Amino acid sequence: MTTTTPDIPAVTGGVLLFRSCLISTEYPGAEAATKWLFERFGIEYTVHPEQSCCTGLGYYSELVPVATSVGLAARNACVAVEDGHPVMSYLCSTCYAINKKARNILQVPEYRAETNKVLAGIGREYTDEVAGAIRHSHTMEILWSAHDSIPDLIRRRLDGIKVATHPACHYCKVFPDEVVGDSENFMIPEDLLEATGVVKTGLYNEKTTHCGAGFRQRFVNPAISMAVTREKLRRLSQEHIDVLVHMCPNCAVQFDRHHEIIEDSSHEKYPFVHLHVQQLLALALGADPDKDCGVASHSQDVEPLLSRIGARNKVTVATGAGLP
Repeated sequence: MTTTTPDIPAVTGGVLLFRSCLISTEYPGAEAATKWLFERFGIEYTVHPEQSCCTGLGYYSELVPVATSVGLAARNACVAVEDGHPVMSYLCSTCYAINKKARNILQVPEYRAETNKVLAGIGREYTDEVAGAIRHSHTMEILWSAHDSIPDLIRRRLDGIKVATHPACHYCKVFPDEVVGDSENFMIPEDLLEATGVVKTGLYNEKTTHCGAGFRQRFVNPAISMAVTREKLRRLSQEHIDVLVHMCPNCAVQFDRHHEIIEDSSHEKYPFVHLHVQQLLALALGADPDKDCGVASHSQDVEPLLSRIGARNKVTVATGAGLP
C-alpha cells in the first residue's frame, strides 16, 4: 500500500538550514546533499554562525533541564527572524521536535516571561513578532515543496531500486497532527524518489516500530536496544529492499553503525544499505558520491549500490535556479 503525499506551498527562500550535531559529526554528507539539492531547486537558504545546538539529545536523555532547552530554542528563533530566514529547516527529527515543543511552551505567558529574563542578558527577546514569523519544518517538507522540479533534474535513473522509509519517531509521533501526509504511513521520502524510478515499499509491518536507539537506551539497555533494531532489520529484509532511507541521524546511526554487528551476532543477513533521503535523491540528480554526498562516512559498504546506479560515472548536472 502506498499513499500520495499532499502538495504543500513551495518554499523558495528565507530558509535557515538548522545544523545538527549528529549530522555534522556522523553523516556530514546528509547536510552537504541537502545544500546541493536546495541549490538545484532554487531554494534560498543560509547556515547561520550564531545558531546553537538544540540540546535535544541531552533533553531527551534527562540531562538538560527543559528551561535550558526552551531558552536556547527562543534564542535560535530570534537569530533566524533577525536574519530574515524564519523558516527553520531541520535535518534531524530531534531538532524538529524539541524546537516545536519549545514553541508551544513559549505560548504560555509566564514561561515566555521567564525565558525573556534570561534572553535580556544577551540583548534579545522572544516577542509576538518572532513567534508569529518563525516556522518549523523538517527538511523533508522543504524538499517536498519543490518536488515538481525533480523530473527535469534527474541524471541517473534508479529504476528497479526498491526503497523503504524508516519514519522518524520525533517527526511522526511527537506532532502527528502536523505531519505532511499520514503519520502512520509517512511517504515523503519515497514520494520524493518516485520520479527517479524507484520501487516504493509503502506500508509494511512494523513500519512505525522505533529504530531501537531510545537515546540513553542504546547505552544503559544495549541488549534491548539492539533487539528492537534486529527485529526491524529482519522485517525489512523480508520486503527485499535495496535501501532503507532515513530522515534522522540518530536512526541512521543505530542502523548503519550496527547493521553488520547485528548480522554477525544473529547469523542472519539483511542485504540492504542505509542512506539519508537527501543523499539518494542527490545521487539521482547527478551529485558526486564523495564531495556532495559524503558516502565515506557510512559504516556499511555502499559501493555495490553506487555501481548499480552508475553513481561513479560523471554526469552533467543542472545548474538550478539557486546557482550562478
